[in-house]
Amino acid sequence: MNMIERINELFEQLSRVKSVPNDYVSLVEERLTLICRPPDRLRRMETARPKREYNLHDRLKRARRIYLEVLEVFPSIFLPFIMTVSPNSCRSWKTSDVRKNLQSCKSAALSGEVLNDLENIAKRVVPLPKPKTNTESDGAWFYSTADVTRARHFLNKDLYEAFENSPRRTREKENQLLTSTQCIRMSFPRYDHQDATVQLDIGFHDSIVKALFPTAWERFLTVHGTELTNVESSQLAREPAIAEIYDNACFTFRGASTSSIPIIFGSSLSQGIEESQLRAWEIKNFVLRTTDCISLDIMRSRPCEATVTLRVGWSHGIFMATKLYAFDG
Repeated sequence: MNMIERINELFEQLSRVKSVPNDYVSLVEERLTLICRPPDRLRRMETARPKREYNLHDRLKRARRIYLEVLEVFPSIFLPFIMTVSPNSCRSWKTSDVRKNLQSCKSAALSGEVLNDLENIAKRVVPLPKPKTNTESDGAWFYSTADVTRARHFLNKDLYEAFENSPRRTREKENQLLTSTQCIRMSFPRYDHQDATVQLDIGFHDSIVKALFPTAWERFLTVHGTELTNVESSQLAREPAIAEIYDNACFTFRGASTSSIPIIFGSSLSQGIEESQLRAWEIKNFVLRTTDCISLDIMRSRPCEATVTLRVGWSHGIFMATKLYAFDG
């Protein structure tokens, strides 16, 4: 049986059983590892390497090129191809030969079950990296003037009070900015559906910090003492001194306790966090009790302004933005 016949036979088997046969799972893992992780460049050695090491390295590089070419030109037979054709068998191939050699192969979409099997194997072999979001560059949409009344729909009572009493919001009200605020800001990646970010100025509240970051807060107190916790309300509202304006240093807290999220942020923001790509990745990687979807920055200088940053799912973020920034008239 020649190679084309073996590929066609395996294609029919995959279509019939609708899964990757157990006998082939380890082989598929091996081939996907080669495809997703290029062979490392051979390092220089004091003594000459055996020729077989160079031959093996070149053979793996060639096989990877062939596998990728098949994936691009004939994606429907990619799986049966890598299950049939070993790296050693690719030695005589050129990428330009792929189209000519495989034209006679059967071509049809494999079942969703088979593709799910392939995806699951790939995730085991090459775990997905921690998802990023492009919300801090020119490739992002920024929204910075929110409707104060509508903000009540997304902030629970305690969080809304923390926002209303924050130094920045206090200064806004002193300047008669009563119905709009720049204390609630959102940003979205412009060209894809990565996570959105929400920034909320809440002032400094040690109860919120302690609830979200209990371990970090205890360590923080051992280093810095209780100086920040003794800030009076009059100090929170005042304008920063000239000497303090140039102090951009801040204390940053990450790894928030997930058990405190519904209590602090309420149902809407909690749902947005749960729908984020970052939270989904954390759960798949067993990061269950804490999350990097929430970070908190507290300015070192008085009046110790604080900003909480949230990662929320793109769709939930769009829903929030249409409510917060969709002004009538």
